[in-house]
Amino acid sequence: MTNKRERILNAAEHLIATLGFQGMSMQLVAREAGVATGTIYRYFKDKESLLRCVHEERLQEVSLALLSNVDTHNPCFEQFRVLWQNCLHYLLSNSDCLLYRVQYEASPLFNREEEERMDERYFKPVFEFFEHGRELGLFRDLPAPLLGFLALENLMLLTQKHARGCIQLNEAVFDELMDAAWNAILKR
Repeated sequence: MTNKRERILNAAEHLIATLGFQGMSMQLVAREAGVATGTIYRYFKDKESLLRCVHEERLQEVSLALLSNVDTHNPCFEQFRVLWQNCLHYLLSNSDCLLYRVQYEASPLFNREEEERMDERYFKPVFEFFEHGRELGLFRDLPAPLLGFLALENLMLLTQKHARGCIQLNEAVFDELMDAAWNAILKR
């Protein structure tokens, strides 16, 4: 069983993902987490600090999952394949994370400068991968964040549609999707 703090974070993430920011209350988080409402305040000053914590900790979790088993000594395509597969499998396994992020980025809590700092902190190796490919002349001459968007962030929309039952994703299409993402960033 996860600790109370983690249960609170998971509950907040799930409630935001399913009910949105307006539908979430500290009482609902407490009920979902199986703790007393006062227990939440032992870990988080207020609702805003709880939500910011969920956001930052999930970004950190995503970055660790994305970079898992990426060997920078491998050729670019092999590194890309691992990054892409890690991203796909994380998003398929954590639909609340994706839905929470969409809600968070549409909320008043979202701050572009703060988000850029967190992206730099947690996703710097990913940006460096795309920048390195660009410098080698392998990737399109676009800034690394845009290359990352073309290659990986489309998976957020695909997995979101999959989670809603709008499209079916399965092993049969993964290689084609990965190939399409790889070709989207290759210099022609």
